[in-house]
Amino acid sequence: MNRLASLVCVLVAGSAFAAVGPNIKVVQPDQLNSYWVMTNTSLNVDVPNSGVNLEKPTCAAVTYMVGSDGVTRDIVVRKTIPAGDLKTVAASAVKDMHYAPGDKNAVHEPVFTYLIVPFNLPANPAARKRITDACVLKDFPQGYR
Repeated sequence: MNRLASLVCVLVAGSAFAAVGPNIKVVQPDQLNSYWVMTNTSLNVDVPNSGVNLEKPTCAAVTYMVGSDGVTRDIVVRKTIPAGDLKTVAASAVKDMHYAPGDKNAVHEPVFTYLIVPFNLPANPAARKRITDACVLKDFPQGYR
């Protein structure tokens, strides 16, 4: 694993203990674009050369906060199905995301949300949905702050 992948692992492990304060606005994933719009046209994501389940259809649920500066922080991978090394790739992707305020957020209010990161999904829409549905955090935000 290269140096950047090691750093991502440290960031993910360290952020697992980060607590998002109760005064931070919670936004469900389908409402995020009203508050923050991702400005990246591509992501610089660190992918390991080898690992567990790198080729399997996978999803990862990642909670994070978008700060008032549009930078992601407090990144925690909550669920990866099936378990494997794509967990670090999902964290790396979210860490590289940058945002600009959306229509409902002229004051740049930080928000807490989550994202489902899909990997290696099949072409069949029903199969894709079945895989990504496995990563929905049904009780979000309870227990995730």
